[in-house]
Amino acid sequence: MRSLDLPAGSTIRLTATARPNVARHRWDMLVFTAGGPGDAHPRLTFGSEIGGDDREQRIDVPAQDKDCRVEVTSRHAIAGGWKDDFLSIDQDTPALLTMAFSDSSAASAQRDDVLLSFAFAAAAPADAKLAPG
Repeated sequence: MRSLDLPAGSTIRLTATARPNVARHRWDMLVFTAGGPGDAHPRLTFGSEIGGDDREQRIDVPAQDKDCRVEVTSRHAIAGGWKDDFLSIDQDTPALLTMAFSDSSAASAQRDDVLLSFAFAAAAPADAKLAPG
């Protein structure tokens, strides 16, 4: 699991992509109020299976009215359930975070079988005004 900060008013565009012929994986993203108790209920939940013929997915996380914490996981299918994927970070900048996931036990696995790319848009300043037009 990886945790990210989401300042109040910021948005995220998540793009999930899977390599061709990758077995099923499942990614999940939970948005919690920052500083809340560890067992707090998430404000938002997103998640999906990816792999096979479903190789690209997009989600827009709307701006929240409070600072939040985002928790991200990815798992691969095993007999009777799911097992956590191996995680590595491909890119980490203020505007973009790309996480690569894989089933490290699979002989054909590549480090980036599933990519989750988080594009961040900062909150607009509270005193921002539209230019006359």
